[in-house]
Amino acid sequence: MTDLTSLVQQLEAESGGEISFAFRNLQTGETLGHFPDRKVKTASLIKLPILVYIALAVEEKSLTWDTPLTLTEAEKVGGAGVLSGMTPGIALPLRDICYLMTVISDNTATNMIIEFVGRDVINSRMRGFGLVETTLFRKSYSEDTPESKEYGLGVTTAGEMVSLLTQIAQNEIGSPSAQAEILRMLGNQMHRETIPRYLSADWKYAGKTGAIDPLRNDVGIVTSPDGLRFALALMCQKMPLIQWTPDNPGMLALARLSKHLLLDL
Repeated sequence: MTDLTSLVQQLEAESGGEISFAFRNLQTGETLGHFPDRKVKTASLIKLPILVYIALAVEEKSLTWDTPLTLTEAEKVGGAGVLSGMTPGIALPLRDICYLMTVISDNTATNMIIEFVGRDVINSRMRGFGLVETTLFRKSYSEDTPESKEYGLGVTTAGEMVSLLTQIAQNEIGSPSAQAEILRMLGNQMHRETIPRYLSADWKYAGKTGAIDPLRNDVGIVTSPDGLRFALALMCQKMPLIQWTPDNPGMLALARLSKHLLLDL
């Protein structure tokens, strides 16, 4: 653990950021972490709890995957995604909106879902899973309220993200079909420059990233070529350098941390 602490300190010095992480071996239950209970800005990581809420609401028949959501001009926002460039009035099924929210982190898709179901039900569901800090505060690119001013879109901890991933991986959330839908979307994640960056192609990654100027986050379930599974939540926050490239110092730091946790320990 001393070597791991030294590595984290080195990565913090190189990136200029503040690293929090949690790691769980899903075979043995072994856990590792560095400030896993530190509250952090989620950025787009909060879209994972939104996806989990929708999948369970479909299972409980309060929603259906085929329910159409209609794009409006008012709902369009910038940042990641494609819906902001599409024609208002187009209707897509809820499943496709969730897919866009998850796989390319479409902010407009996210806002359409929040508008459709509300924030409170999502946050209440997370409390039911024992996640006392993880909270969705507002829509993407909406004005901050006193509640959201410190964290923006949402707040979580590395430990709570690993807890949620563990419950998904161990069939403790919903039915097998709901879990399969969640993992299918996470497994198609397009942003793969962090946790899986230094892993060979025979490793599998199902995860969700989050990024704003001063931070990079990545959480996921990783499966080794021989079938061993691990849950990781890696966060690098408060970086002084704004750099929107795959070689962002925070992404490189977290990718090296992922490599150490999965290949070197």
